[in-house]
Amino acid sequence: MSAELDSAEMLISAADPSRRESAARRVSAWLLAAIILLLAALSPSSRAAELYGGLGTSGVEVGIGERVGGRVSLRMSGEFLRASRDFESDGATYDTRLKFSSLGIYGDYFVTGGGFRLSAGAVIGTRKATGNAVATNGTLSINGSSYPAAGESVGAEAKFPSAAPYIGIGYGHHQPSKGSGFYLDLGVVIGKAKTTLSPSAGIVAAAGQANVDAEQRKLQDSVDKLKAYPVLKFGFSFAF
Repeated sequence: MSAELDSAEMLISAADPSRRESAARRVSAWLLAAIILLLAALSPSSRAAELYGGLGTSGVEVGIGERVGGRVSLRMSGEFLRASRDFESDGATYDTRLKFSSLGIYGDYFVTGGGFRLSAGAVIGTRKATGNAVATNGTLSINGSSYPAAGESVGAEAKFPSAAPYIGIGYGHHQPSKGSGFYLDLGVVIGKAKTTLSPSAGIVAAAGQANVDAEQRKLQDSVDKLKAYPVLKFGFSFAF
């Protein structure tokens, strides 16, 4: 049996945080502190605050927002996603993981003074998809050719930028009065993922580095088609 290493099925990883990710976390901490200081500086009469939480394509979201006067509000939220799938196909076992852990910082402009708004901001943190294919018998395919690979493996990772802009539209967070409400967001986080292919030593020896590099380019070309990550979120809020 032949286990085709489809680029879409092999988005994977488990790498330690890089220096760039550490720097992004420091930047996010500074931005968080700056927003808190800004909100604290506003006079109590100009503020209306809310807590909110929801679910969406970026995972579980928990945040805080404040209406800063007129038609403008500021928000920040923690967004967390963990998803996995393990399966067997064509003589290989596949282990795939999706991991998001990020801070979202957003500004809203309420177009009509009601709940409809335009939103923009940034998402800072770790967002990656990883996967691993292990041949239990037969062969694995690299760059269109099959190689004996019993017990060998190929891993892949697609990692989004650690800081990326967000644009979108939505409804809610306008805090017309104290109490509960709901919100909806539809937008995109802009930025293409960078991929890494990690075959075991036996695969590299059998296929050759040139074929491995060609497979890496195919994987990157496939992922490059996704220029932005779609965001759809729905949740509930409480203004006070």
